[in-house]
Amino acid sequence: MFSFFINIVFPKFCLSCKKEGIYLCEDCLSLIPITQTMSQIPKNSSLSGLFCATSYENTLVQQIIHYLKYPPFLKDLATPLTNLMIAHFSLVDKPMRVNLGEKTAESQKSDYIICPIPLSKRRMRWRGFNHSEELARILADVFGAPLVCDVIEKTKNTIPQISLSRDQRSENMKGVFLVKNPEALQKKKVLLIDDVYTTGATMEEAALVLKQAGAKQVWGVVVARG
Repeated sequence: MFSFFINIVFPKFCLSCKKEGIYLCEDCLSLIPITQTMSQIPKNSSLSGLFCATSYENTLVQQIIHYLKYPPFLKDLATPLTNLMIAHFSLVDKPMRVNLGEKTAESQKSDYIICPIPLSKRRMRWRGFNHSEELARILADVFGAPLVCDVIEKTKNTIPQISLSRDQRSENMKGVFLVKNPEALQKKKVLLIDDVYTTGATMEEAALVLKQAGAKQVWGVVVARG
């Protein structure tokens, strides 16, 4: 019913070239530049490394992410955004081994797990879904790694990061995450999924609590760097 309503009020046309039938066609997707190196992170970072598929300065990337996270909440856009992340992984010289293939019984025993950045309960009710989880779900299928969505939760409602300065963002995210399933983290390497990395306040705070709870490593994976 929701999909039917969206198609009525927001029919499927490519956000870039207006081609009918899809929100982002393959031709326009292919024009988005893919970063071919890993991103720089602070020396004292809780992350072992950071993968950013493209730049948030790209206006089309901004538009796609906006329509996924804000009305009309076009969940279909998670697929092209994830395709950017997959393309980045296939190009970058990775310091660790991550399979790009279908799930198998062996891959389910991998020392990697995929974990999306959680939303607060209020934000989840407003949006109806977790955009990071939508990205993570597709990546889990491609990487053949377990998707674990119940390991970490956001316990506080925060001000949207986009409206804050760098220092305010860091303060805004302090103490907002709680690990509720530490058993799933023990000796695991975590691929922590989100849409945008700007100051890194959200991902750094989440990575910190994951490592404190027993994660061996935490690697950030996002669509775009702001």
